[in-house]
Amino acid sequence: MHSQTQTIDLSGQWGFQTDVMDFRRGSLSPRYNHKLQETITLPGITDDHKIGYKVPYKYIDRLTRKYEYMGPAWYQRDIEIPKEWKGKRIFMYFERTHWLSSIYVDTKEVSKIDYISVPHNHDLTEFVTPGKTHRFTVCIDNRFQYNTHKWNHAHTEFTQINWNGILGEIKLMAVDPVYIDDMQVYPNIADNSIKVKMQVNNYTNKDVTGTATFTINGQNYNLNKEIAVNGKDSIISFEDVIQLGKNIKLWDEFNPNVYKITCQLNTSVAKAKYQNEKSVDFGMREVKQGKNHVLVNNRPVHMRGTVENAVFPKTGYAPVDDAEWERILKIMKDYGMNHMRFHSWCPPAAAFRMADKLGIYFEVEMPMWGKDAEPDEARYNFFRREMRAILKEYGNHPSFVLYCNGNEITGNFDFIEELTATGREVDSRHLFSGSTARTRVKSDQYYVSQQTNKGPVKVYEGLPYTDWDRNKESDVDVPVISHESGQRCIYPDFREIDKYANSPVEARNFEVFRDMLEENGMLDQAHDFFKASGALTVVEYKAVIEALLRSSKSAGFQLLSINDFPGQGYAPVGILDPFWDSKGLVTAEKFRESCAPTVALLRYEKSSFFNNEVFTGKAEVYNFSNAAIKNAKIKWSLTDESGKTLKKGNLKTQNIGNDDVFPVGDFSIPLNGITSPQKLTVHLSVNDNVKNSWNIWVYPKNETLMTSTDDVLYTTVYDAKAKQQLAQGKKVVLLPMPNKVKGRKSTFHNHFWNPIMFAWPPMTIGCLIHDQEPVFDNFVTSYHTDWQWWDILENAKVIEMQDTPRELRPFLQVIDAYDSNKKLGIGFEANVNGGKLLVLAVDTQKKMDERPATRQLLESIDKYVKGDKFNPQVKVEESFIQSFLMK
Repeated sequence: MHSQTQTIDLSGQWGFQTDVMDFRRGSLSPRYNHKLQETITLPGITDDHKIGYKVPYKYIDRLTRKYEYMGPAWYQRDIEIPKEWKGKRIFMYFERTHWLSSIYVDTKEVSKIDYISVPHNHDLTEFVTPGKTHRFTVCIDNRFQYNTHKWNHAHTEFTQINWNGILGEIKLMAVDPVYIDDMQVYPNIADNSIKVKMQVNNYTNKDVTGTATFTINGQNYNLNKEIAVNGKDSIISFEDVIQLGKNIKLWDEFNPNVYKITCQLNTSVAKAKYQNEKSVDFGMREVKQGKNHVLVNNRPVHMRGTVENAVFPKTGYAPVDDAEWERILKIMKDYGMNHMRFHSWCPPAAAFRMADKLGIYFEVEMPMWGKDAEPDEARYNFFRREMRAILKEYGNHPSFVLYCNGNEITGNFDFIEELTATGREVDSRHLFSGSTARTRVKSDQYYVSQQTNKGPVKVYEGLPYTDWDRNKESDVDVPVISHESGQRCIYPDFREIDKYANSPVEARNFEVFRDMLEENGMLDQAHDFFKASGALTVVEYKAVIEALLRSSKSAGFQLLSINDFPGQGYAPVGILDPFWDSKGLVTAEKFRESCAPTVALLRYEKSSFFNNEVFTGKAEVYNFSNAAIKNAKIKWSLTDESGKTLKKGNLKTQNIGNDDVFPVGDFSIPLNGITSPQKLTVHLSVNDNVKNSWNIWVYPKNETLMTSTDDVLYTTVYDAKAKQQLAQGKKVVLLPMPNKVKGRKSTFHNHFWNPIMFAWPPMTIGCLIHDQEPVFDNFVTSYHTDWQWWDILENAKVIEMQDTPRELRPFLQVIDAYDSNKKLGIGFEANVNGGKLLVLAVDTQKKMDERPATRQLLESIDKYVKGDKFNPQVKVEESFIQSFLMK
C-alpha cells in the first residue's frame, strides 16, 4: 500500500526579486528566465525585509507604511521532487497570499490562482517529474486584479497593509491519485446525527472500489463507522448519515464542544491500492432564522459584537497563528462579547479554530464594498468563485454562523440576490445576507443596518435618560443587527507612537498632530485630552450598548469598534488601541456590567434632579445566558460618592427566564433628603453576582441666581457698564446668549467616527473640565463630562480662543479635532482692563426651572466670584472679548 499524503516544508530562504517594470506582462525577459540574485525568508512579507519605496511622507489619514511595494514580486527555489512521488498528485500550497499567485516550473507558467480569502493550492502534477530537480518561480502580484473597492479590508493600506508575500503554511504535497478533495459535515441536532458530504477526485480513469472509515473524536467521545466507496468518474460524490448517539454534545457560546472527524479512504484500482486521509473540525450546531433573533440550536441569540477591520499594525497582516487569534478573541470575550463581524474580508483558518474553541459567533464577508455590485462581469465572476471558496474552506466551523457578501454595497442588486440565493442553496449551515446597511434582497435571512423600513436601528450615542429602545424599528421580517454602533472619537494617545518601533507601519500622523498641538501651546494637555475624551466615550458606549440590550426585538449590535480603526482619516474610537491593548479607560470587569450574557438594566427619565423630586426606576434583566435564574433576589440601592448607602430596597423575588429581556419591577427614591449638590449612584443587582450602576446628580433648587452687587456685575452684553465695572477693578460675569456669540456649536457628544473623514461641525471631541479650579467648588464634576453636563453643553456656544495668551486655559475647555488642535472654550476667566472677568457662553434664560445642573453651575460661579478666590492673573485685551461677540 502506498503511503498517504507526503509533504515538503518550503518555509525558509527563497530567491527573490522585485519587478516594478512588470517584465512578465511586457515580455521583457521575465524573472523566471533567470536565477534570482536576492533572498527573502518565507513565510513573510516584503515589508519585513525593507523592500520597496522608503516612504518619506507622514500620512494624515492612516498609519504610514515604512516601505511601500505594490506590483509583481518573484520568489524562487530549486526543489528536488522525490522519486517516490511517482504516480501521485503533486501540489504547491500557500495558506494565505495576496493577491494573485502564479507558478512557473522551470520556464513555463503552469498555474494561476486569485483567491483572496482561502489558501492557494496549485496542481503541478503534469509539470514536474519525480526524481528530478525543478526550479519553481512564484510570482505574487498584490495589485488589484479586478476593479474592486480600494477600501475593502482584504487589500487596503488603511488597516492591514496591501502586503506582498506568502504567510502560514508553505509546502509541497503529494497525494495518491484517488484522494478526498472535500468533506463537509451537516449536523442534525434533532436526532444527533451528521450528514457527511464527500467529494473524491479520481485521476486513474478507472473504476475505484474501497472504503471510507470515519473516526469522530472529542472530549470523552469516540465513534467509528465504515462505508463502501466506489465509482469510475473523475469526481466521485457521495454522502452518508452517521448517528452519533446520546453522548454527543451541542456547540454554542456557552458550551463550545468541538469534534474532529477523520476520514481514511482506502481504495483499489485494478491491482493498485491507494490511501488518503482528511480531517475537519465541526460542532453540533444548527443556525436558523427566527422572528427577531438568530437561532442557534433553536434558541434565540443576541449578538453582542464588534467589527474586525483587519487592524494588525504589529505585522501589517492578519495573523495566521492560533496564539494571536486566541489572545484577541479572549479579550473580546472578557469584554462580554460573543460575536465578531469581519468587515469586507474573511479571516484565516486560525481565527475560525479559536472561535470554535472559545464559543464566538462569526459574520464573514467577501472583499466587497460600495460600487462592487455595479456591472462588471469579470468582477462578478471573481465574487462568485470567492464565495464558493469561502463556504468550502471554512463552512464546517461551527463559529461560522453568518455570511454577508460585503459592506454597504451599491449597484445591481439582482447580482447581490444571485449571490445570496446561491449561498443559501450551496450551504445551509449559515444565515445569509446580501449587504450591510443597504438595499434588502429577497433571500436575506438577517439584516445588519442603521435603518429598517420602520425607522433607525442605529445607536451612535447615548442620551441623559434610559427609558427608550429600538424595539419598534427592529421588528421586521428578519433579525436586525444594529450596524456599526458607537463610533465616538477619542483624542489620540501620543504614547502609542513608540509601540510601532518594530512594525511595518508608523503613527507618523500622531507626530503631526502632536507637533500641531505643541505649536498651539497645549502639548502639556495632550494626555488630559486623551483621558477626558476617552472617559466620555466609555460613558457613551455604556449608554449605546444598554439601549440595544433593552431592545428585546433587536438581534444584537456590532460596535465600530472595541479597538481603534487607524484608517479612513484615523478613527480612535476604541477602548482598546490598534494592538488590542487596553487604553486604561475602563476595565473589562466594569465593561461587562453593561455587556454580558446577563445584565441588570434600568429605565429612568433623566439624570439631573432637583432635591424636591423623586427618582423612579423601572428594572429589567437582559438574560441571554444559557439558563433561567430561579428565585432571583433583586436589590437596589442609592450611594453617595463616598460609597455610603443612603437608601436601599428589594424587588420581588422571582424567577427570570432566559433568551429575552424581562421587566422585574419598579422602585422610587424621594430625593428630599439630599440638601447639598451631589453625585449619587443607583445600583441594581441580581443575586449579588450580576451588578450594574448609573450616576445621577441631585441639586438644591437655587432660587436666586445671577444677582448683581456693587462688586459683581452680571450681564449678557459687553456694554459700557461692563467696561466701566472692569475699569474700576471690579468683577464682571459675562453670560452672553449663545446666539450672540461667534464660534462653534456646542454639543455633549464627541465627534462621530473621525473628523478627517467626516469633517462636519462642530469638529470637537468632548470637554476637559478643570475640576480642581475653585469655580467648581460647588458643582460636582470630574475632569470629563458626564450626563449632568448634557443640558449645559447642549445650550452653549464654543468660543475660538487660539489668539489668547498661551497661559490662559479655559476652565470649561472644549477639545478640538486632533487635525486642528485649536484652543476652545465655553467658560474662562481673565484680567481685562484691570478688572476681573468671567465668561460663560451658556444660555441662562431658557426654561431655567427645568435645568437643575445649569442652575447649580451658576450657583457655584456666584459663590466663586463673590468670594476672595476669584482673582484671574492672565491679562486679555478687550479686543478679544469684542471679537467673539456679535453686535
